[in-house]
Amino acid sequence: MAAQEIKKYALALFIEKGFEGASLTDIGNKVGIKKQSIYFHYKNKDDLFLQIVKGTVMEELESLNRFFEDSSTDKSLHDHLLHYIYHVKNRYEDPDDKKIKFLIRVMFSPPHHLKDTVMSYIMIFYRRLEQIVLSLYRNHEEEIRVDAEDGALSFMNFIDGLMTELVYVNSQSFQKRLSVCWDIYWWGIKKCNEGTSQ
Repeated sequence: MAAQEIKKYALALFIEKGFEGASLTDIGNKVGIKKQSIYFHYKNKDDLFLQIVKGTVMEELESLNRFFEDSSTDKSLHDHLLHYIYHVKNRYEDPDDKKIKFLIRVMFSPPHHLKDTVMSYIMIFYRRLEQIVLSLYRNHEEEIRVDAEDGALSFMNFIDGLMTELVYVNSQSFQKRLSVCWDIYWWGIKKCNEGTSQ
């Protein structure tokens, strides 16, 4: 129980202050234990941080799989992609949903000395998302005029750009970028003989 409490409060502090700004003393104070007690559960701050990264990636993989499993098979590719974008945005903005916020921030700005290890975990999630997106494009090839592989890659680049707005700017900037860029993106990949903007 103590180990889980430590991770819970450490996660919140890492989001708030970053890796460098969150000390074990701060974490201990939040949990209500002395700094020394943390060492019964974790070797050091690096170990605690990496355990949180690993656990978060595993939980977010399950969440990712559930999201697309629960998505209606009747949806168009357009709706699948846009639904996922807003799903991520809404979760990121939810003050009670810290896991996705932590994952995205760590993805863009991992601690320098832990970068290789952190990114090895992050890439597990990223590759799974790529697989799902590629599968969506392959299942809706009749809607698009680009190769499924090219379409999936372009979407991954598109959503990366949106995520930087959430991390480094704010949700208003995210929404503005999405509003301006989405129609241009979609018109660039959809088949021209479709009669609507979708």
